[in-house]
Amino acid sequence: MKTRWILMAYAAISLLALMLMLSRENLYVVIALVAGILLLGHRELWSLVRYGRMPVIDERVQNNLTGAMRLTGVFFFIASIMLIMLLRFNVFKNTPTELIISGQLVIVGFVYLIGYYYYDRVRPYLGERATRWLKICLITAGLCLSTIALAIVLHNLVSSWFGFEDAFFFIIALLVAPAVLVISLLGSLAIFIKGLSASFSGIEQA
Repeated sequence: MKTRWILMAYAAISLLALMLMLSRENLYVVIALVAGILLLGHRELWSLVRYGRMPVIDERVQNNLTGAMRLTGVFFFIASIMLIMLLRFNVFKNTPTELIISGQLVIVGFVYLIGYYYYDRVRPYLGERATRWLKICLITAGLCLSTIALAIVLHNLVSSWFGFEDAFFFIIALLVAPAVLVISLLGSLAIFIKGLSASFSGIEQA
């Protein structure tokens, strides 16, 4: 019941924000909010379209929602700090700020969707070893994202303080950290798909 009220409050706040963005003609943010609502409320919308009623939120679904919301909150917090740092040093150049924020909102929606399916279908079929490797890959990916943002900031600071173009932090931000990030994300995706396919066959993976 508590989760349902949280979802209803989120829908009401999103509707108010949508009306505000429409009045200010921020189309990028409007599109992002609509996409976010569709992603976050996919279960409810699917149930309403197919069955004409809201889905039952039992203990299992509530645990899945809680886990997905927790994961999304952590991602949003880290992503917001990184975004503020990158905006502070004008990394995005002439890209409109509302477009950047819109991209973040849509990505947050996808993170929630992936998180829900992880707790609902993937995690129950992952073995201890696969779960451990998934955590390692995700933590590594998060550290790489933080390293990219920090390296960009340090590159700009060192270049402005000492009057020469820094190469060390530039290479880390442009080559090393992104390469490790891609490898970590591919590893996470492989484990996720492996667990998802196992959920359809009903066989737990090692």
